[in-house]
Amino acid sequence: MPQFVMSNASLLQLLVINLTLVTHAQTPTVMEPRRILEIRSYTLRPETRDYFHRLFIEKSLPLLQQARIDVVGYGASLHDSNSYFLMRSYASIKQRQESEDSFYTSDAWLKGPRDAVLAAIVTYTTMVIEVDEVTLRGLRRSAMGTDSQASDLDLLIKLNADYIRSVETSDAKRFNEILAEDFLCSRPDGSLVDKNEFLRQISLSVGMTQLQAHGIKVRMMGEFAIIHAGTTFVGANGKPTSGRYTDVWARRDGKWLAVAAHVTRTASSDGVR
Repeated sequence: MPQFVMSNASLLQLLVINLTLVTHAQTPTVMEPRRILEIRSYTLRPETRDYFHRLFIEKSLPLLQQARIDVVGYGASLHDSNSYFLMRSYASIKQRQESEDSFYTSDAWLKGPRDAVLAAIVTYTTMVIEVDEVTLRGLRRSAMGTDSQASDLDLLIKLNADYIRSVETSDAKRFNEILAEDFLCSRPDGSLVDKNEFLRQISLSVGMTQLQAHGIKVRMMGEFAIIHAGTTFVGANGKPTSGRYTDVWARRDGKWLAVAAHVTRTASSDGVR
């Protein structure tokens, strides 16, 4: 009986096709915006996948987020021990090319994790297809899994990105979900605010743009974790500003929540991050 061997890229393409059929079977037909989805399938050197994964989430992923590249999913393939995938979304083919050209020629990549990443890769394939938002949302859920399936480090990287994004967009609703009830924040002016006051200030914050976190360091300490990073952004006065923050997270009833934050600035500015 003949046997058929499919490449990782082919398997991922079937996943996208099947997920498209399922999501549209469950969702009313609407005109959804189209997105470009890039799927990369890596074959790694034997026994390097755990190292590659940690390198990706600690070094590469923060750089991709800083470059505002939409990472849809990433992780280990289930069919063997040497495969890994990365999915990224773009508004158009042109935007994909421009974003990746800029990213892969940047000093942050070239002088950062590039050599270590390439050293772990034997080969990779790339597939680029067009999908709608319904399929893209399904892929995000499917690729990243539930919080209970993801590693603590993965979760904290994502929660840190949520925190930064929520500051820039004044998303008090998301903060209400990820802050502990006894959360306290030390602000740059020396004041100490609780969760309610923090949410009130967040809902009023306007004018902060281009907020990015740099040099993110996650220190795991059992049921606690500490995140250190630098920030740059443009304040309401239109001037570039930088600073640093330290966030403390605690696992409570199986869920990571921010329990404390400390923020410093190189210059006075609006906002709470």
